[in-house]
Amino acid sequence: MLPDDPVFLISMVVATLGRSSELDLLFASLAALGRHDFEIILVDQNKDERLAPIVSQWQDRLHIQHVRTDRAGVCRARNLGASKATGTWLLFPDDDCWYPADLVQRFEAISQAVPADFYCGRAVNAEGETIMGRFELSPRTIERENIWTTLIEWMLFVRRSAFEKAGGFDDRIGPGSGTPWGAYEVQDLALNLLSTGARGHYDPSLTGHHPDDRLQAATPDGALKMRVYGAGLGYVMRKHGYRFTDYLPHLLRPLAGIAVYTVTGRPALARRSREILAGRWSGWRMAPAKTTIS
Repeated sequence: MLPDDPVFLISMVVATLGRSSELDLLFASLAALGRHDFEIILVDQNKDERLAPIVSQWQDRLHIQHVRTDRAGVCRARNLGASKATGTWLLFPDDDCWYPADLVQRFEAISQAVPADFYCGRAVNAEGETIMGRFELSPRTIERENIWTTLIEWMLFVRRSAFEKAGGFDDRIGPGSGTPWGAYEVQDLALNLLSTGARGHYDPSLTGHHPDDRLQAATPDGALKMRVYGAGLGYVMRKHGYRFTDYLPHLLRPLAGIAVYTVTGRPALARRSREILAGRWSGWRMAPAKTTIS
């Protein structure tokens, strides 16, 4: 039975569109936390009632606030959900991720040992293998130089007051934004947080689970997805004043990939590298330039 007048430590904002059964896995993992000091703000962007029975099924075990919106964009949904949050901390679960039963205990232990305004962990598959990018192997302070290897959206715990001070997510970035910049919204948020004086900490022992989509990367759809992700990287780096020399390695790596995969007869991966390169170049070229920060 849920307490009548809970005080929430964490507000979990879940932006969702086009999914249904995946939320059962997420909600089951949250129920397995065995705690009542968190709320779920489900920001539903679907035009139908597919989520109504799922919310009804879990409502007696989880504090769920079901919010409907017809505005597209994952960051618009996250900002809307955050505006309705009451918890001290915000977490932004993907609608197809799930968490280990000791997630909150690990977060509490890390946050008590290392005071900070935001924390992030690592993405792993069901077997515990790192997925969805490269991550640092040891705990460290999150800084401009390492935000590319210490952050992922659905493992970010951010103090709600710090999130508000930083202006929330930039709704021009991310899936459904209506712009070419389809990713790196969490790095943009972290850079805004750092600019306000907030402190960030990364710990790879803080993990969550997600379907492993590495096999999809070489498909035509996966390659196009990499293009919009690449555009987001270029946009965020130029927006925040990184020098072109800082960005150049991000262009040279896919360029090298095109050459290697073409020579070794792997056309699908060569196509993926071409899409990454095209996205990264267009994202940088189209971004509003900011005064370079050394």
